[in-house]
Amino acid sequence: MNPKQKYQLFRQRKHFCTAPWNLLYVGVDGSIRSCTHGDITGNLQEHDITEILPNKKFKSLKKEILEDKITDNCRSCLKRENTSSAGEFKGLRNHYNGLGIHSSVDYTDVSQFELSALDLHWSSTCDLKCVTCWAGQSSSIAREQNKPVQHTPTNVANRVIEFVTANQSGLKEIYLSGGEPTLIKYNLKLLKQIEKRPDLIIRVNTNMQWKQDNKIVQEILKFPNVLFTCSIDGTGEKFNYIRRGANWNRTIENVKFLQGQPNVDLRANTVFFVLTAQQLPEIIDYFMEEIGSVDHTINPCSMGQYHLRCRNLSSKIKSLVRENLNNTFEKYKDNLNIAGNLKNCILELDKEGSSVEYKEYFDNIDILQGTDWRKLYPELT
Repeated sequence: MNPKQKYQLFRQRKHFCTAPWNLLYVGVDGSIRSCTHGDITGNLQEHDITEILPNKKFKSLKKEILEDKITDNCRSCLKRENTSSAGEFKGLRNHYNGLGIHSSVDYTDVSQFELSALDLHWSSTCDLKCVTCWAGQSSSIAREQNKPVQHTPTNVANRVIEFVTANQSGLKEIYLSGGEPTLIKYNLKLLKQIEKRPDLIIRVNTNMQWKQDNKIVQEILKFPNVLFTCSIDGTGEKFNYIRRGANWNRTIENVKFLQGQPNVDLRANTVFFVLTAQQLPEIIDYFMEEIGSVDHTINPCSMGQYHLRCRNLSSKIKSLVRENLNNTFEKYKDNLNIAGNLKNCILELDKEGSSVEYKEYFDNIDILQGTDWRKLYPELT
């Protein structure tokens, strides 16, 4: 496409996003989505990738994006954006547009696709039972609740690996999530077939509980450009409680191990919910200042755990949290990602909720674990 058309799309359209033209997202059951927050556009158990990517759903979505519409598919992602930092915080769109701006794909053609980014959530295999998670994302929770464990079938995963391997020349990012990506065998098979190029970044969203001789970790470390995102929802015993089955000391040992790798950057990710609301500034400061993280993302509580959202805190605690977050916002206002995320956290505190259900939820976890959340968080009881 000509430079003028590209400039108009990337710089003058309010809602343009490259994801449907460049991103392949694979879910735990073989489903294909337009992006992390987008709708399901097909399933690899029913159709081949080459049939899904140019299907009617994708073409219709691209057409609406080209018309600069706020589509139903994109609404939840756009809702996460805010203009608190000079209008420059654009969340996932900013990320994917940065990857896709140099693609040779013609974004005015709704039938085209060129692989630039790969987002793999193709198994729920996980060794933890985090309190903000659910059976669909954690095999350990699924087994605890006698629910089926979700995996992309092996034959489907193999077809994905074949497609990616054959189309890897324009690939700029592979994002590994899960479940826990260092336990998902498909990741090892894929990574062994990917060229270790310096212009390709491997992003890993991990619970940091792996052994340092883990084969997937070792294969990841062969790439020259790696970003480990550490899931951190507290420190010390609070971390151990929230990340059920995790150990804070092992996390720090693995952080130090990664700090010694010259090709690795670190960042942290925290879920903003009733148990992290008051400790969030401390967590951000620790990883940004002590660990040297390149960034910090704060995610809203999701996966159906609405009773854990911070709107359910008492008015008194909300007031304290709001003050602390405003102070932290001022401290990190030049970091558009952190500032934008914090602004969304503050907006969450303005919403009405009930403080009853989360207490019952943690009481039930204590029965399973033999723990005592009320002792760790007396101010919430």
